[in-house]
Amino acid sequence: MLGLFNTILTLSRISNLPTVWTNSLAAWAINHSTNKIVGQTPAWHDPSILEWGQLGWLLLGGSLAYSGGCILNDAFDQKFDQEFNPNRPIPSGKIKITTVWSLGLGSLIVGGIVLTFGALCSLIWTVALISSILLYDAFHKEWKGSVWVMGACRMFLWLTAGTAGQCDTLGLPLVIGSISLGGYVAGISLFARNESISRNSSRPSRLGISLLFSPCLIILGLLVAWNHLDPSRIFLANCSGLYLGWIIFESVLLMRKRGGNNQISQGVSMLLAGICLFDALALALFMPSLMAPCYLAQLFAKILQKKFAAT
Repeated sequence: MLGLFNTILTLSRISNLPTVWTNSLAAWAINHSTNKIVGQTPAWHDPSILEWGQLGWLLLGGSLAYSGGCILNDAFDQKFDQEFNPNRPIPSGKIKITTVWSLGLGSLIVGGIVLTFGALCSLIWTVALISSILLYDAFHKEWKGSVWVMGACRMFLWLTAGTAGQCDTLGLPLVIGSISLGGYVAGISLFARNESISRNSSRPSRLGISLLFSPCLIILGLLVAWNHLDPSRIFLANCSGLYLGWIIFESVLLMRKRGGNNQISQGVSMLLAGICLFDALALALFMPSLMAPCYLAQLFAKILQKKFAAT
């Protein structure tokens, strides 16, 4: 029984769940606390204005949707893994394919229901999230454009979380953050895929690197636009941006070493945990008191990665 439980946790990529939690927290807090005009300098908001009962449903629904998508990823990849990754849970016989399909679809459906009727998220964005997850799972091996669908999955997660509590209005900060996050995640996938296929191709990796650094550049632009921010938030945003930039820089250097796929896997894992830092960076401008949970989540993700692979 314990072995089956560990197998399910492996299939669900549990080490990435902290990034789902911080995505949900940041998008929800930002959209419920900001002005709708991005040109105005945002106020420093206190977390007490939020209805914290919504967050539990949001974290549960997001976790189930993400886990279901990851589990289905292995179900769709069954034939590929039999030939190239025989140690994966399905080809190695650790779990039956029918069980994987049942768990994946069940988690995805229940996650969508919890997001819609528990967290009261927008049905439109919840459907977009679930659809993008299924689209990525079904075509990511054959279609190079699936890297953009992976980015869209995180973008729709941010948009869905932002509408929790029947908040159907999407503020510009939420939209900008969701697009930036989608680009960052697409950059992870694009850079890693092209580096693993051809280390002699520099153009794809340059695009991937540009996407990875885009959140730092966007925050820098916002700091210039919002030149009346208080020194505390400017300091926190700069420190968070530098930390995220350092993680990206170290990860890219690691993935470009000619040491095989192990370096790529390690670099991608660092970048995935860095999603929590992206959320901390976004919160620095609006609700800095919620940055601490994001840093703790990043640490927790790195600890889980030692037991459960992030990719």
